[in-house]
Amino acid sequence: MFMRRTAKVLATTRAVLAVVFLLAVLIEPTQPARAGAVGLAILAGYMTLAAALVIVAWRSWWYDFRLAVAVHVIDIIAFVGGVYFTEAGNSDFSSPFMAFAAFLLVSSNLRWGWRGIAVTALALLVANTAAGGALMMLHFNLDIYRFGRRQVYMLLLSIVMVWLSGDGRLSRRVELQDPGGVPGERRLRVLAEAIAEIRNALGAKGVAIALLRNEEPLVEIVLDDGTSTHVMAAPGDLSDDLALGIAPVMFDTVRRRRIASLPVAGMAAWTGRISVPLADHCGISEGIIASFATAAGPGQLLAWGMRDLSVDDLPLVEAFAREVGLALDREEMASLSREAAVSGIRNALARDLHDSVAQFLAGTLFRIEALRRWIREGNDPEGEIDSIKQALRREQVQLRGLIDRLRRGEDGDRRTDLAEELEALLVELSHHWHIDTRLDAAMRPLPVSIELAYELRQLVREGVANAVRHGHCASVTVSIIGEAGALRMQIRDDGLGFATGPDPLRPRSISERVEALGGRLEIADATKGVTLDISLPARMAA
Repeated sequence: MFMRRTAKVLATTRAVLAVVFLLAVLIEPTQPARAGAVGLAILAGYMTLAAALVIVAWRSWWYDFRLAVAVHVIDIIAFVGGVYFTEAGNSDFSSPFMAFAAFLLVSSNLRWGWRGIAVTALALLVANTAAGGALMMLHFNLDIYRFGRRQVYMLLLSIVMVWLSGDGRLSRRVELQDPGGVPGERRLRVLAEAIAEIRNALGAKGVAIALLRNEEPLVEIVLDDGTSTHVMAAPGDLSDDLALGIAPVMFDTVRRRRIASLPVAGMAAWTGRISVPLADHCGISEGIIASFATAAGPGQLLAWGMRDLSVDDLPLVEAFAREVGLALDREEMASLSREAAVSGIRNALARDLHDSVAQFLAGTLFRIEALRRWIREGNDPEGEIDSIKQALRREQVQLRGLIDRLRRGEDGDRRTDLAEELEALLVELSHHWHIDTRLDAAMRPLPVSIELAYELRQLVREGVANAVRHGHCASVTVSIIGEAGALRMQIRDDGLGFATGPDPLRPRSISERVEALGGRLEIADATKGVTLDISLPARMAA
């Protein structure tokens, strides 16, 4: 808890230093080295002031912050006075020099960072040099060697502390724990777990997170003050405040006080009317609020009811707000990834069903109509009926294979002979559509993965079906050409070709499937027939 109570720790340390210094001077017979009565009175007054500042630090975060600069100046004056009243010719450890110098540097670092250290170090060096020069001009006994040595010590200590503070090594970092579950499906769980973790870290009575999603007018509020609440608030002052985005602010709306952490200026305090719509919604008047941004829209994190509220809580709440934004972005990305994957699967399934089941049913209707004419002409239908039954059985096998692919995925390491697969398919399509088919494959065997063989079979099925149904072709030729590790397939028919027009149509299913494979589709529409020229990259052909 002391990591978040800088003001109280500094005030207590100042008081202890003042008490120890006064007691040391009273006990040491050679001290004060000069102006004894005045020195003791000043040290006693400083101790009284230090005790009063302890009370201020423990009771009011506002006055502690507003008095910080003035108190720091008083500490520097006390440092110079302590050196003057206690510096003697052969005294080293009875002087408060190093203790006060270290306290002032640490105090300035904790309150204002490296800039505070630099200003304080410069003030100490100048003040100590002036005090030493004054002692020498007044012909007091002063050890120049010890004086110079302590100046060098203080300078080195200041440089190290400026480097540490400027390097960010003393900055505070937070990290929210992973709430578990499936990424992309746990948004409310992420918010609830984050709120619980923030409440525990801050010792807060309540924490609220408000979110304004870009595509929705309502404000989503998740609140936990002992009872978890999830509500949607109507647009208004709260949505306007969320859209603005504010610097981290510690506020007291009743006393009209606020301290903000600004990006460049650092901590700054104001008085006057304060509007904190999220605090009004939660029914509280004092707390800390910080804005954060997400890909879906802006948000705010509000915490209240912390014991011994301090400006130390401002950067901590800001860090938590930033982590909440990042956690929500991770959930959004996971959700988008899942949606993209589902969309890809849906489109692939639609292509598969179109290229196989839908086209087979269309071909079956085509054969049934032909069978009807055959029967009307007085011919025996048994042979054609048996042929249709065999085709239905084969399609049933294909459909079961498709279902199996969806259930357990395809084994990419298994390979098959593409020429053999396409040859068997063309025989089947020849019987089904009553056309002549031929495979032209210069390379045999032509081993490819099971996955690629399936995709090419679907392309051929769709290409042949289109050629028969729309081009009214009598024959189709499929050519397989291997080119330096790549694969090229041509589907040629002798049909009527595509309908003429300013924007010639492209076969949608074939185009989508070739694009999904990373290949290229070119269409040559001749006087008689169409040629589909499909080129696949080497990585697919391997």
